Amino acid sequence: MARGGEDQILIPEVVPISFSADVKNEMAGLLPARPCCQLSELLGIYFGARGRLLRRPGDGRAAYFSLLRNAVARKVVRLGRAVGQMEAKYQAVKTKKRMTFFIELSLPPGLEGAFTQSAAAAMPDAACDRKAMLRGLFLGCGSVNAPSTRYHLEYVAPAPSWAATIRRLLEDAGVTAGVTERAGQEVVYVKDGDGIVRLLSLMGASRAVMEFENVRVVRSVSGEVNRRLNFETANISKTIGSGLRQASAIERLESSGRLERLPKALKEMARWRLANPELNLSELAVRMKLSKSAVNHRLRRLLELSEQVVQPHDHVRRSA
Repeated sequence: MARGGEDQILIPEVVPISFSADVKNEMAGLLPARPCCQLSELLGIYFGARGRLLRRPGDGRAAYFSLLRNAVARKVVRLGRAVGQMEAKYQAVKTKKRMTFFIELSLPPGLEGAFTQSAAAAMPDAACDRKAMLRGLFLGCGSVNAPSTRYHLEYVAPAPSWAATIRRLLEDAGVTAGVTERAGQEVVYVKDGDGIVRLLSLMGASRAVMEFENVRVVRSVSGEVNRRLNFETANISKTIGSGLRQASAIERLESSGRLERLPKALKEMARWRLANPELNLSELAVRMKLSKSAVNHRLRRLLELSEQVVQPHDHVRRSA
């Protein structure tokens, strides 16, 4: 393992940046001001990324991290230095599929217990520390979908006990979360758009929140436009269907010779409907300068009279 500072971990990313990676990069650029928050975030990354303790020469211990993002690796080094001037060793290993960053932080005396505590014991009491730990856990085991696809944020918990702790941290922050199992691992997830925005804001990802909200507005407007378009399309289909049925009934009256024997008002109604089968009742009423109820009544009367017409094929069926 090579030694050095976080500014030397500059190996470029080898995959196109995703929304989730962009969110992590933004969070990785934040450094809490208070030492307690710095330690909470470091512990969040450690436990989220399934870190482990290594024995060093003598009686010392080192926290060992295996991370997939350059920005997160740099932040681990920064946090280690801020918390206790921890000496950092790191190594970047590139494979065909991805780049992995291995970080080793030497722990100062008295800090080993923080890295060996249970999930329940690791949950901080202070609100600022909880926020920092949630950010660290997200950097270690979290991801979020681009809002243009579906609303989904999740933490792949390092252990079932951590799933319960993460869920409690989220719900204490006012975010409703669920837990499911995937490939033998507990996954804590948030599917509510408002909950995701609240959580991203809480963790300090302000640029991601703005992007998320912008996409949500576009999706909302598009959804409303589609609903209205579907509603209008359904109404048009219904209107055209009714108009064509009425026109067919009128043609039946005409072919039987009964149309000419009808009152003038019904003959006028028949002429207007045959000429305008696509108009709804209101539009037809305006054209004819009649009330909608009058137009409706006359069309219903034409339909009733049409049903009384006996066609030649009716005689054939009756004779049979």
